[in-house]
Amino acid sequence: MDETNRNSAKLDIEAARLQSAADDKDKQQQEAKETYKKLSESEVEQQNPVVAAPPAADTNGGNAMVRENGNFKDGEDEKMLNGGGGDGEKEKLAQKDVEVKFISESNGDARIDMEVENQQTFSGMTKEELMKFANDPFWIRLRWFLFVLFWGLWVAMLVGAVYIIMDAPKCAAPVPLTWYEEGPLIQLGEQQNYQAQVDEIRKYGAKGVIYELPADQTYFVDTPEVEAKIKELVGTFGSKDIKVILDVTPNFVTGQDQLFKEASAQEDSPSRAAFVWKQSGKPPTNWLALDGDSAWREVGSSHVLAQFGPDRYDLQLGNAVAKDKLKGVLGHLARLGVRGFRLSNAKHFVIDADGKDDVNADVADKSLTLKDYGFWTHSHTTYQDGLGALLQELAAEVRNATNDEGFLSVSEDIVRPEAFAAGGKLGVDLPEFGNVEEVLQQAGESGAADAVREAVQRAYVEINKYSSPSGGKSWIQWPFTRLSNVGASEYSIFTFLLPGVPVVPLDVLNFGEKSHATIEQLEKFRASPTCQHGSFDIYKDANGTSVGYTREKSGNPGFLVALNLADQDVQADFSAVDGIAEELTVVLTSDHYNVTDIGVKSKVPAKAVPLSKGAALVATYVPKSKEK
Repeated sequence: MDETNRNSAKLDIEAARLQSAADDKDKQQQEAKETYKKLSESEVEQQNPVVAAPPAADTNGGNAMVRENGNFKDGEDEKMLNGGGGDGEKEKLAQKDVEVKFISESNGDARIDMEVENQQTFSGMTKEELMKFANDPFWIRLRWFLFVLFWGLWVAMLVGAVYIIMDAPKCAAPVPLTWYEEGPLIQLGEQQNYQAQVDEIRKYGAKGVIYELPADQTYFVDTPEVEAKIKELVGTFGSKDIKVILDVTPNFVTGQDQLFKEASAQEDSPSRAAFVWKQSGKPPTNWLALDGDSAWREVGSSHVLAQFGPDRYDLQLGNAVAKDKLKGVLGHLARLGVRGFRLSNAKHFVIDADGKDDVNADVADKSLTLKDYGFWTHSHTTYQDGLGALLQELAAEVRNATNDEGFLSVSEDIVRPEAFAAGGKLGVDLPEFGNVEEVLQQAGESGAADAVREAVQRAYVEINKYSSPSGGKSWIQWPFTRLSNVGASEYSIFTFLLPGVPVVPLDVLNFGEKSHATIEQLEKFRASPTCQHGSFDIYKDANGTSVGYTREKSGNPGFLVALNLADQDVQADFSAVDGIAEELTVVLTSDHYNVTDIGVKSKVPAKAVPLSKGAALVATYVPKSKEK
C-alpha cells in the first residue's frame, strides 16, 4: 500500500510540473528550468526539520498519504500540486530558475522541495526623483563645500610641488673650463713672420700662443722696440680670437736697469733692498752661479748676488720694491693685450739673504764636481718660505689687470708643489708637474709602463692636494719637445686627453702626415663632457707592456687611451680595468699603428687590444657600473 501511495504522489507531481509549463507558455514567459538534486539526510534535517502531525483527510477528496512512521508534511503535497502555493509563487516559478530537490527521508520516503533562486536587482533614482533634491539647501552647501575642497587641495598640491622644486638642493653644474684650460697652447718659434702662422695655428684649435720674451727684455717692456713687438703679436693673433701668453724672466735685472743703477750708486737707497748685498771683500758664501762660477759679483766694496750671469743681478722679489717693479711689468703687458704669463726661474724668487754656505746634494750622477751647479742643494736660494704667498699675490694682480680673463703660471716643473702653495692653494693657475716627458724616454725598457703610470698618478695625487689661486681645481700643463723614443703623434694622443692642457711647439704638431687630422680629432674628444669634467684613472695592462688611462662621465661614452711602451707588437689586456666594457670601438690610431684589419670603427676586445710597437690608440666604450 505504501508503494502505491508513493507512485501516486510522483504522478501528481509530474502532472503539476506539466501544468506549470503549459501556464508559462500561455503567458509568454521564459521556460522554467528543472533541477534535480538529491540531498543527504543531514542536509534534509538542516533545511527542512520534520514536524510530526496527526493524519488528516485529503482536501481533494483523495485518500490520505500516511508515512510509515506516522509523520507527514502538512499541506506540502498541496503546495507542490498547486504550483508552489498561490499565484505569486507560480509566477516566480515561471519567471525564475526553479531548483527541485528530492529529499530522502530516513524511512525511505522521498520529499520534494522547490525553491526559486533569490535575485535582487538594483534600481537607481530617476531624474525626476533626483531633481527634487537639486535645490535643497543641505545639498547646495555640500556641493559648494566639495567644490572648494577639490580646488583647494589641487592648489595646495601645486604650491607644494613648486616649493619642493625650489627648495630641493641644486646639483652644481660643472664649472666651464677657461680658455687656457681648454687649450691646446702652442709655443711659437723664432720666426718673425707670425702672420703666416696664424691660419696654421688656428687649424689646430689653439686657444693661445706662447711667445718667449728674451730674458733681458723683461723689465724693458715699456721701450718702443719691445712694446711694438708685443702689440704686433697681440694684433696678429687676437684677430683670430687666439690669446697671447708671454714667458717672462722676472728674477733678475741687467746692469742697465735703472733700479740696479740706483741701488749700486747709493748704499742707503731704498732700491738696495731689492737685491741681496753683502759687505765683504771676498765672496761671502760658496754659492754657485748656473755657469759654475761664484754666484757673487763684486760691486764697489760690496758683493751682490748674481746667479744667472755676470751682468744679471738677482732680485729679492719678496721685497716690496722688487715686487712692485714686477707688478708694474705685468700690468703694462696686460694693458697691451697679453692674457697669460708663464714665469721662468720661479723657485728663485725668494732668497734667504742671511743664508750660510751651501751643502752638497745626494745626487746619483757621481761625475758632478764642486764646480757643477747640480752638486749643491741650493737650499738658501730656492723653494724658500713665502714663495707660495708671493705667487698668489702676483696671480691676483694678473686677474685684476685682465678682468679675470688672464692667468699666471710657470714655465718649468715646480718639483715641490708644497713650496708653491700657501693656505691650501697653489700660487699659479697652470702648474707644470710630473716630468712625464722625461719618464717617457724609458720607452722600450723593462718596467717603462710602471714608471709612466706612477709618474702620472703621482702628479695628480700631489697637485690635487691644492686648489688653484682662485679656489678652483688645479689644472696641469703638459709640455712637449720632440722625443727620440716616443713619436710626436703618440705623445699627442697620450697627453691631449689627460686632465690638463697640452703645451706643444708648432713644429711638433706639424710632424707627421696625419698630424692635422689627429689633432683635430683629439680636439673634438677634449671638448666632450667626458674629457672636460669626467673621472680619470691610469693603469698598466695585465702583461705589463703598455700603459692606458680611462676617462668616464655618467651618461657619456668612456675613453680608453693606450700606449705601447714595449719594443714589440703586443696584445694589451685591459679587461681588469674597473668599469670598462668587454668590447671597445677604436676611434683614433697614431702614425706608427699598423695592425692589419684594425682601424677606426673596428671592434676590439678589452682583454686583447692590439698595439703596434711604440703605437697608441683611442677607443670608446659604454662604461659599466664600477665595483664598490
